[in-house]
Amino acid sequence: MIFNEFQPTIWNRFLRAKSNNRVGSAYLFSGPKGCGKEWGAIEFAKLLNCENIGEISCNHCPSCVQFIGLQHPNLKLIVPLPRSQKSDQSSNPLNALKKEDLEYLCHAIAGKGMDPFLKIHVPNARRITINSIRDLRRTIYLKSQSSGKKVVLIFDAHLLSEGMGESANALLKILEEPPNNTILILVTDKKSALLPTIISRCQPINFPALSLDKTRLILENNGIDNAKAIQIAMVVKGDIHLAREIADQSRGEIINEAEALVNLMIRVDEKGWREFIDSNAMLAARKTEEFKFKIYLLQLWFHQAYSLRTGETMNNILPGMAEALQKFNEAYPQADLAGINKLLEKTTESLIQNLYIPLTLTNLLISAQELLKGKIPISVL
Repeated sequence: MIFNEFQPTIWNRFLRAKSNNRVGSAYLFSGPKGCGKEWGAIEFAKLLNCENIGEISCNHCPSCVQFIGLQHPNLKLIVPLPRSQKSDQSSNPLNALKKEDLEYLCHAIAGKGMDPFLKIHVPNARRITINSIRDLRRTIYLKSQSSGKKVVLIFDAHLLSEGMGESANALLKILEEPPNNTILILVTDKKSALLPTIISRCQPINFPALSLDKTRLILENNGIDNAKAIQIAMVVKGDIHLAREIADQSRGEIINEAEALVNLMIRVDEKGWREFIDSNAMLAARKTEEFKFKIYLLQLWFHQAYSLRTGETMNNILPGMAEALQKFNEAYPQADLAGINKLLEKTTESLIQNLYIPLTLTNLLISAQELLKGKIPISVL
């Protein structure tokens, strides 16, 4: 896959910045999930260090080869890490990782070089740690031993603001006095979670969602047959991460699991609600990504119900769901489906905010009952 074929407008902006020698010291790449922001950050860094002049990176010079493996000496990658119990502020933050977490991270970084849509999720990592930024401050002002530009990539940059926001404040000092010949690129799905002072010091580059056809093409490149790729692309609205999650399961499994989750959520039943809260709270604590996928399935169901209600073509409805969705819409004609989706999004965000998940899920169930009636819910949080 070639980045400029999937986000040509963004790529042309990269080219203009390089050719006009107007590369900024800090950028903020934002946009919807799964649209290629992290891929774009890597490709921009590669372009700035490519040893051959052209409108795309050559992918053959020693610099490009190192960037393909994310091992270039001019590249520093910062991702969310678990909180460390060690108090040594002078050490490399990677030294504080458990052996299995470090092994995962090394494997994921190597995989990211080969698969730009691979998402790096170190287990129990919920913030950009202060030690990661302290380590950056110690090393960023050192003279590079390589030609080209040093590039710092901060993935999931909104997690700088977690906790007391000390990581965001530490990074702000770097942004206020950026070193020469160095570019910082912050990448996020949630721009609004960043400090306004950080946003104001970065050049914004807003990524659009991938088109249906480009989403389909990426899925086909991953071995998904054309018919299934088209169906998934119509559902996920350009989110490649979600598209891959769905592609890993059969269509029947997706429909059945989504319908079962919705039935547990909408039915006022003490035993069912207790099962929903207990099982999903345990899942959120032990298997975060699996929990998120269940929330994705709920969002998929309510989004499909909204599409059917507003008269979208049946081609945008997953085969096998139409009859159940129609019955749902007839049973809940006043339901605020957009409000329910926002509620589900907040439920996912509660993981990052480290909220008490059983209470969050209780709030989800109670508030959803009001939204199903078209009423404004009163939060129990």
